[in-house]
Amino acid sequence: MGSDTCQHYNVSSGCFIHNKSGEIALIKIIIILVITCSSVFATYAVSTDSPKSSPDDDRTLGVCRSVDIRNEVQMFRALKGCRIVEGFVQIVLIDRANDSNYSGISFPELTEITGYLLFYRVQGLRSIGQIFPNLAVIRGSTLFLNYALVVFEMLHLQEIGLTSLTDVLRGAVYIVKNPMLCFWDTIDWDIIAPNGKGLHYFDGNKLSNVCPKCPTNQTCPLSSLSSSTAASETLCWNSRYCQKICPSQCNGTSCSPSGECCHKTCLGGCIGGVSSGHCIACKNYRLLKRCVDKCPDKTYEYLNHRCLDEQQCYAKAKPLETEFNTRDYPYKPFNGKCTMSCPKGFLEAQGSDGRYKCQRCAGPCKKECPASNIDSLASAQKLHGCTSIKGALNIQIRGGSNVVKELEENLNMVEEIDDYLKVVRSFPLVSLNFLKNLRVIHGQKLESSKYALVVLDNQNLVELWDWKTRSTDFQIKQGKLFFHFNPKLCLSKIEKLRDVANLGNFTDMEVAKSSNGDKVACNVTTLNVEIYKKRAEAALIKWEQFKGPDTRSLLGYVVYLIEAPFQNVTMYDGRDACGGDGWRVEDVSVENKDKWINHLLARLKPFTQYALYVKTYTVASEKDGAQSQIQYFRTAAATPSEPRMLKVYKDKSFELRVEWQPPLYPNGNLTHYNLFYSREKDSEDTVEQRNYCSEPIDHTLIDRQKNEDQQTQQKTKETTDEPKEETCHCPQKVVDNTQREKEIHFEDQLQNLIYVKRNTVSRGKRSTSEDLPTSEGKSSTQPEGFYVTVFANTTSYTIRNLKHFALYNIKVKACREKEDENDTKTPHCSLESITSARTKPLVTADDLDPDYPILDISNKSTSEVVLRWSKPADPNSLIVNYEIEYRRVDHDNYKPIIECVTSKQFNESGNSYTLRNLGPGNYSLRISATSLARKGNWTTAKYFFIEEDSTLSFLHWALVILSILFIIMIFVVFYFRKQYTKVPDRKLITSVNPEYVPTVYEPDDWEVSRSRVKLLKEIGQGSFGMVYDGIMKSADGTQDLPCAIKTVNIQAADRDRIEFLNEASVMKAFTTHHVVKLLGVVSQGQPTLVIMELMGSGDLKSYLRSCRPDHSDENPSLKPPTLKRILRMAAEIADGMAYLSAKKFVHRDLAARNCMVASDLTVKIGDFGMTRDIYETEYYRKGKGTKGLLPVRWMAPESLKDGVFTSQSDAWSYGVVLYEMATLASQPYQGLSNEQVLKYVIEGGIMERPDKCPDKLYNVMAMCWKHKPSIRPTFIEIINMIVNDLSPDFQAVSFYHSEEGVDQRVNLTTENTPLRVSREIEDFSLSDDEDYKDPHSSVSSKVSNGSTTPNGYIPQPVVKTTKC
Repeated sequence: MGSDTCQHYNVSSGCFIHNKSGEIALIKIIIILVITCSSVFATYAVSTDSPKSSPDDDRTLGVCRSVDIRNEVQMFRALKGCRIVEGFVQIVLIDRANDSNYSGISFPELTEITGYLLFYRVQGLRSIGQIFPNLAVIRGSTLFLNYALVVFEMLHLQEIGLTSLTDVLRGAVYIVKNPMLCFWDTIDWDIIAPNGKGLHYFDGNKLSNVCPKCPTNQTCPLSSLSSSTAASETLCWNSRYCQKICPSQCNGTSCSPSGECCHKTCLGGCIGGVSSGHCIACKNYRLLKRCVDKCPDKTYEYLNHRCLDEQQCYAKAKPLETEFNTRDYPYKPFNGKCTMSCPKGFLEAQGSDGRYKCQRCAGPCKKECPASNIDSLASAQKLHGCTSIKGALNIQIRGGSNVVKELEENLNMVEEIDDYLKVVRSFPLVSLNFLKNLRVIHGQKLESSKYALVVLDNQNLVELWDWKTRSTDFQIKQGKLFFHFNPKLCLSKIEKLRDVANLGNFTDMEVAKSSNGDKVACNVTTLNVEIYKKRAEAALIKWEQFKGPDTRSLLGYVVYLIEAPFQNVTMYDGRDACGGDGWRVEDVSVENKDKWINHLLARLKPFTQYALYVKTYTVASEKDGAQSQIQYFRTAAATPSEPRMLKVYKDKSFELRVEWQPPLYPNGNLTHYNLFYSREKDSEDTVEQRNYCSEPIDHTLIDRQKNEDQQTQQKTKETTDEPKEETCHCPQKVVDNTQREKEIHFEDQLQNLIYVKRNTVSRGKRSTSEDLPTSEGKSSTQPEGFYVTVFANTTSYTIRNLKHFALYNIKVKACREKEDENDTKTPHCSLESITSARTKPLVTADDLDPDYPILDISNKSTSEVVLRWSKPADPNSLIVNYEIEYRRVDHDNYKPIIECVTSKQFNESGNSYTLRNLGPGNYSLRISATSLARKGNWTTAKYFFIEEDSTLSFLHWALVILSILFIIMIFVVFYFRKQYTKVPDRKLITSVNPEYVPTVYEPDDWEVSRSRVKLLKEIGQGSFGMVYDGIMKSADGTQDLPCAIKTVNIQAADRDRIEFLNEASVMKAFTTHHVVKLLGVVSQGQPTLVIMELMGSGDLKSYLRSCRPDHSDENPSLKPPTLKRILRMAAEIADGMAYLSAKKFVHRDLAARNCMVASDLTVKIGDFGMTRDIYETEYYRKGKGTKGLLPVRWMAPESLKDGVFTSQSDAWSYGVVLYEMATLASQPYQGLSNEQVLKYVIEGGIMERPDKCPDKLYNVMAMCWKHKPSIRPTFIEIINMIVNDLSPDFQAVSFYHSEEGVDQRVNLTTENTPLRVSREIEDFSLSDDEDYKDPHSSVSSKVSNGSTTPNGYIPQPVVKTTKC
């Protein structure tokens, strides 16, 4: 870089000032860097406190921990600089934003997430791909339930758009309740997330039928037949980007954007090269910015995706999702892995350097666990494998199945308890043998500062331990025993424990002789209990201290609590000794001598009535006790849960009926519901991405969906209706709600994860506007809408005065009443239940103004008419296209012509449309508009007249008359010459090169020795001779090549033999995959042979008929071809014809019988003559004794009338071939004779649409049958229409994708090059003067592409009379 362009140092340009002072400064910088680097490396070598920077440290790789973005768009800054997120990314609850807020937010550097990605209620976001354009891999090491990608209730999301995403290694995909979301079903999620196959879940998203289509300017991959997720045949992320699927040669490895196969260790693709150093992510591990199969020595595998050194491993902080009691830096290197927990057989131990390591246990491992309160089987399972309890072990388990078995499985390894063991009111327990390895109770901290083993009120406890089967090595190092109210536990069992533990004698205060093993009665006085403070989930109670004769006999108090909807609870009715009676029991110790005892009742349900009583516990010898009366109280109200089962019914086009169920937990007296609804307008930009003329909306699918919705609504109503009379009735049949239960479970888990309590110390007074929001003070980004208040005794509301066929977002909150003036700390309204629905379309909304269209005919003799009309005043959502139908009213057989214009084209042309190329005559015209909902009614027909051109002068008329006279003279001369020629059988040869008549066939390089050819069996009988199946040996005699062999009868004249050879010679010029190849010619000797490529499945006509259901007995394996197969065959035929057209050849006899089918079902254009010979009996013959044959049912109008054959007439025949394919080779124009077909086609008639014929196929047919040849599509254009439906292997063999084909596409022209006709023909014209039922026909036609030597023959078109 020159000094004139480099004035300063710049990071992007890398420039330094070029002068002496700059050189000195540069030297100083280098010296400083060397010293600094030496210092850093020295520090790294000796430091053990914290890791220093290394090639793969977090900062270098751009590694971030789990990211939780919520509430505000500004929170996205947490992702800045992240290339890899080790953990989850969840973006939730951003409810005050619009699409403009996300315009500058994008993180193209983020390519990998090791956990899951979750989006929930992010308002205004239109595309996830906009945020993460290069995200390629989601590993799913941690999942949300079973899902690695969750998109839920995103009301404005229009596309997923993760165009770089190729791999979800673990977990499934969950995309639900996103009403504006398109392209969710144009992705093959089974390819991206194969491990979630069958578990992906999609529901409540936008119908693909009204969404834009996949790109048409590129070839998107096709979905596999086994895909369970892709409803579309083509796979794409949006209308601009296809789904990325690597070529088959990559064998499952990733590939670059250009399709090159990446290194086998790559995942998600590669950029800048295909080596292991260019991978976007790594299939196994990343080290030094390269992908490796395994981590080398002195490095450790971390999260199964990269290698760390020891320093880095120790410095890894705990993930955000781990439990709160985990150390901040729990990772440690062990056995080649950087792990949080030690494996089985190893125990975590702290070394002298303060670092934790995994050490092998000497014998069984000791696993230390914190103090625990076992009140359920789940809490017992947390102690599985524990050997030492660092604290106290409290057991108070009241019920469950297989309780003892579960306790034995989880607590049998416990050997030591640091503090005390307490077994209280555990009704299922019969013994303590589940603690069979307990050896020591250290008693470092004691219950009530006295007791190391407390066994209290265990109604079914029979023994402690079976000392006959277990070791007597049992110690209580400090503390005493406390045994009371164990009516089935004999005193001798307690004494045995005392002896084993070498304890001294116990007193009655410690072990009651009368209450263990027996029940006792007491004198009971009344305790006065007061509930003096209540909250939603807790209450404070107090009572006066019990004054007994001996205060030392008081052991404590027991509080009994139960939910009591009604104040009819009794103290003993329904009590169950096994603890299944619903009473909750809490112990209160006597720790002070205050007059009042205070106790906190926690974990209560909001706004719930409870019954309670308090009872004293005294020593067994004490005869006095106390007990309170049953008292009732109700907890305070709290925030209601959200309304359930929110449904919307579409009754009319201007209203929606909203129904819901009350909250599962009202948590107060519900007073009303707040219903908010807002219209979500359809995006015109989205509509303009699709051409609704070539890709129309299937409104039958929308109608079908409406019917399904109505049926579902009716079923829901039937199952939710309550019986009107309060009589005993049989329970209704339970509806299978498995899927709904899964959805509820998903939503519960999501809310448990997303909604967290704020740890705020104080809060200001909350505004009460949440109860009934108004439009005042609303944020600018708050969606515009309407609020409605519905009384609590009503769970439905009909929203009226809505716009027809409009999408509305509907939210419902449940609100409770305020209890008092102090009830301001909790919200009074629930979270929102959200759904979306469209109103019904209005039948007449899409109708155009009857005063339109306005016709502008500036000159009645011109062929153009300008139409102007106004859009429907209030359509069903958006208008997508208009259809203009016009027809000649002065011709009975003139079919109506429909032209289509998209809404975008109509707008750009200034609300006008021009009809062109109209012939003179009377016309009727009408117009209809099509919206997203339906097609509008046609306007009233309007009429206009196009006059003949009257500007011809007298001179013009004179020239016309002279031309007519000249033509008559030529015809007379021709007639007399033909009548009086000396050779009666001589026929006129019409040619631009009349001096050349082929009389001799000259052998050339195609000549094959007769000895190399072997005839095997007959295929058919033709006019020239037999056609055989045979083989041809290779030149060296080592290989046998299957072939078809065409022969000439030995009795045939020399002229026929030469004609036969010259006709086959046309194939010599053809070298394309989709035209049958000529293999050789045997012209020397008899009989003459032409050797062709063998097509194993015969001609297309026979193949199609063999696929009919009524032929299934003959070949059960053959089934009717699918639409995908038919489109492939159609493309192959069009490709062969495009090649012929490019070579300036006109076929003139294109039909299913003249197309051949290979064994792999590839279809090719047959050789010109062989198939005609086989089907000769099916052609329309002019008269007896002649060979003039016409394929009337396949011929274009201009060919029938004027004998004109061009590529456009071949296009007409191609449309008839498509008809044959759609009907499995039914006869065209069935029911009409050949004469009737001639008249019908010439007068403008075409065939009706076959039954169940897909739109895509019939649209091509209709375009091929345009009466004007100039507006028929070329074969290149036909392939353009269906190329997106073809598999990638078509590209490898087609002429369309070859260099010559590409040139043809670029230089596409509708002009046909004149052909030189050098064959002996008869007049082929079918003019009005002669009987069209007997057209002149020829024996053969020779076609030249401009050379002076003959290059082949094309058979004369003939008429086929086959019946279905």
